[in-house]
Amino acid sequence: MDNIEEATEAAFKRLQAIIPQVKQAYEEAIGQIFSDLNSSDLESCASILEAHESTSLDTEQIVSSTRRLMTKVVLDVNQCFFSGNDVETKLTTLEMLKEQFAPHEGKNWNFNCLSPEELTRPLRMHNLDLSIKFMEKQLQIQERDLEIAMTKSIANRNRIDDINAERVRVGCMMKEQMAEYQDIKPRLLEVERLMNDSYLQQGM
Repeated sequence: MDNIEEATEAAFKRLQAIIPQVKQAYEEAIGQIFSDLNSSDLESCASILEAHESTSLDTEQIVSSTRRLMTKVVLDVNQCFFSGNDVETKLTTLEMLKEQFAPHEGKNWNFNCLSPEELTRPLRMHNLDLSIKFMEKQLQIQERDLEIAMTKSIANRNRIDDINAERVRVGCMMKEQMAEYQDIKPRLLEVERLMNDSYLQQGM
């Protein structure tokens, strides 16, 4: 997935180079919109004004000023259109799609000729993608539960180890005490015998 994303990003950056060319083409076209304005278009107005008010009309200046003003207005509108509609991104995306689907140019897209399997392939691919994502989430949940269980298992194992260690310690103590008892057992028996003999002698 990382390689695909990197390739897509690289293609996007590469195709962004067309944006200045497109803008320049638009600006050049806009610059020609009012190029056919001519001072002769105002000759009738100039004649009427001169006849009735004895005023000379500078038609060349008026046409030139009008051409500049109208061109600027259209250029501003064009700039707002590019900025407000994210045209740069859309144009680049369009070029990417054209490049990606170039091998399919001229292909017959008559869906009536497709088999049911071909018609349903996009839907099945989408469902497969959803299934994979669902399985990925389930695996993540299972991994989390496994980590929790492992943590509890480690804690329980530590408790068991502590209990076993305590049992071993107590067992060792019992063995030591039994060994000591075995050592003094003959003396205890002798003391008991002497006490019994003394008691019997007192009874006589």
